[in-house]
Amino acid sequence: MEKVKRNRAQTSQRIINALEEVIAEKGIDGIGINRISEKAGVSKVLIYRYFGGLDGLLSYYVKMGRLFPLLSPVTLEQLRPVHENDLAKLWYKQLVHSFRFFRQFPAAYQIVKATVTEDSPLADEVSKAFDEELTRLVEQLSFVKGADFKAISAIMAGAMANLTLLSKNNRTFVGIDLATEEGWQRIEEAVRVIYTGLNRMAVQSADVSLDLHSTGVPSRYW
Repeated sequence: MEKVKRNRAQTSQRIINALEEVIAEKGIDGIGINRISEKAGVSKVLIYRYFGGLDGLLSYYVKMGRLFPLLSPVTLEQLRPVHENDLAKLWYKQLVHSFRFFRQFPAAYQIVKATVTEDSPLADEVSKAFDEELTRLVEQLSFVKGADFKAISAIMAGAMANLTLLSKNNRTFVGIDLATEEGWQRIEEAVRVIYTGLNRMAVQSADVSLDLHSTGVPSRYW
C-alpha cells in the first residue's frame, strides 16, 4: 500500500510538472490532456483517474500552494501582528512577493493572464480557482475587523495584475518603465506607502479593530 501511494505521488508530480511546462510554453488555451500525458510520459487515463480531467487538474494546480502559500493554523498564529503598525508590513510583503513570483515564473504569469484577459472554459476554471485561493489568503491575513479588506485587496491585487501583464509587453504606465527592475522598485515602494497609510487609518479608526498577537513575540516569517 505504501508503495502504491508513493508511486501515485510520483506520477502525480510528473503530471503537474508537465502541466507547468505546457502552460509556460502554450498558455492556458494551448494545453490539452494529450499534450500533458505525452510530456509526462503517462497514459491520459491516469490524468482522468487522478484529477478527473483537465479542469480538475488545473484547479488542483492553482490550489496546491505554488501560487499562494498554504498557511496552517500554527503558521497563521506566528504571522499574527504583535504591534499595531505590523499589519502594513504583512500586507505589503505578501502582495509584493506574490507578484514578483507571477512576473518571474512563466506558468504563474500565464495563470494571471488567463484570469485577467482570457475568455474560454479553461480560463473560467482557472479564474475561479485563482479567486478562491486569493480570497482564502486575504481572509487569513486580514487580522482586521470593521473594514472592507476584501475590496481594498481587490483594488491592490487587480492593479498589480494589470501592471504585471503590461510589463511583459514592454509597456510604460504613467511614465514608469514596467520592463525594468527600477520601475518595479518604484511600484513596490508605492505599495508599501499605500499599505502604511491604510494601516495608520485602521489604527486611528473607531470602527476598526485589530486582532493582534497576545504573546508579544514578533514573527520571523517575513
